Amino acid sequence: MNLHTRVMKPHLLISAVTVFFVLSSCGGVSEETDGGAQASAWVPDERAAIAVEVLEITEGSLIPLIEASGVIQGMYEADIIPETSGRIRAVEASLGQEVKKGDLLFLVEDDIPLLNRDLARQQYETVSTDFDAIESSYKKGGVSRSDYNNARSRLLQIKTSYETAKRAFENTRVRSPIDGTISSLSTQISVGNYVNPGIKAGRIADTSRLMMEISLGERQVRLVEPGMTARIQTARPAYTVDAVVTAVGTGADPSTASFPVRLEWENTNGVFGYSGIGARVTIPVQGRPGELVIPTSAIVNRDRKQAVFIEKDNRSELRFIETGEILGGRTLVVSGIAAGERLIISALSALGDGYPVKATLAGSTGSWK
Repeated sequence: MNLHTRVMKPHLLISAVTVFFVLSSCGGVSEETDGGAQASAWVPDERAAIAVEVLEITEGSLIPLIEASGVIQGMYEADIIPETSGRIRAVEASLGQEVKKGDLLFLVEDDIPLLNRDLARQQYETVSTDFDAIESSYKKGGVSRSDYNNARSRLLQIKTSYETAKRAFENTRVRSPIDGTISSLSTQISVGNYVNPGIKAGRIADTSRLMMEISLGERQVRLVEPGMTARIQTARPAYTVDAVVTAVGTGADPSTASFPVRLEWENTNGVFGYSGIGARVTIPVQGRPGELVIPTSAIVNRDRKQAVFIEKDNRSELRFIETGEILGGRTLVVSGIAAGERLIISALSALGDGYPVKATLAGSTGSWK
């Protein structure tokens, strides 16, 4: 009995252990199955929506606005430059005075020029009378052709001397070269002072129509053409007006590599009466049809490719793009996006494909700086 009992006990122990493990195993499978079922069930994305700013994708230009500066001038301006020498005898002009073409500005001593003019006139009148007699005789055959030609040459020489003397006398009267306002007048233009030919005595400006010339670089000048509108602004005095591009230079200044562009506008009712004041210029530029330009800062790199995030149905959509020319903070996009979509421009580092977002419209890509 003791022997049998000793022999059977191991079998009983093995059976008990087996039952225990079976029961334990069954209970374990049931628990893991329940847990597994819960893990495999769909759980909504519990991420909080990320606040982002978006831009509506619209057509635009790499350079949406050309900005430059220049100096406002009268459309017609001319320097006051005497063509004679001598002491000033009288001054009729004053700074800011309105004048007409031919008005006397100042008078230079004219005693000797007056005598020379009168003497040359007398000589001319005498020789002219003699020539009339010779010409009459020549027509009748009383004077040879040689004598006639000599007399005619003599007359032309005397007439030239007379015209020269008359011009020298007229130059003692310094007159306004154009209609306008005396915008500057040298302090040396006063009675008793001596003037020489070629000095700049002052300047006349006709401000009934104004102009401005600006310089643009190679990229900018290609976007400008005659007929475009430009906004002119000055700070002091405060002045804003729209001008028209009237000419675009096709040759660059060798020293600056810039191209000249001329702007003109009517000074209606003489509202702006200044010449020589600096001003800011802005010229809006229209992009080529179908051209999409976005802020360079909105582009991210994913898998070594350029991409952007598009907001769609309150979620971020990763979109790979192909880019073209880059200028400053703007990039031309060749493919990958379309006009009318909403480009995400903020919180880019926190985004992934399909993330929930709460978008605020901040503008459009076409006008975004």
